[in-house]
Amino acid sequence: MKQFILLFHPLSTTEEVRIDFKSEEPASDFIELTKLDGYNVYQYIQNDYSYNMPIEELELENIGFKKLYREKKTWFGLSKKTVTDLLIEPKTGFYYPYGYGNYLYIFTKKEIKQSEFEKWLNKEFPSRFADIDETFTGFNSEFLNLMNEDDYLIATNHDYQEQFGVSGKADIIDKIISKFKKANLNEYELEKYVRKKTLHNKA
Repeated sequence: MKQFILLFHPLSTTEEVRIDFKSEEPASDFIELTKLDGYNVYQYIQNDYSYNMPIEELELENIGFKKLYREKKTWFGLSKKTVTDLLIEPKTGFYYPYGYGNYLYIFTKKEIKQSEFEKWLNKEFPSRFADIDETFTGFNSEFLNLMNEDDYLIATNHDYQEQFGVSGKADIIDKIISKFKKANLNEYELEKYVRKKTLHNKA
């Protein structure tokens, strides 16, 4: 069985909740389990991680998406190149195949407009790798601003989709945790703790 580690980060609090369990089910089943009534999920996939299902295949499968262009420094930082990230639009039951990488899932009741999303993304996650990874671990969640007040986010561990962080308002986090408590999971454990205050200066 695979070991799952879920980290819950209620915004505007110093409380953190960790849930551990084991399962043979794919991680996408438990990402789906976090979905509350009335929500759709958008999936942000960075260029480096978009090899599992190329654009042509998305089109063949009739998966809606937006192309997001950004400049990225080359390996040695001597020049820049333009890369294409993907914003996968909601489709029931579809989760972009995982190989590795920090995937970002945005759960919202609203329709996301591309220009607004790019503006928010550049402000909240200027370093796509580091800032999304820190949201998974919780170090970035204390300073996170959501596009809409009742949105919530999932950020995956770079190496294991079975490890992900959930960030949102405390009452939303409580509802999601309640679903996991009722799910009859193997070797289920829940631990609450207080996050140490950190200094953070977002660009």
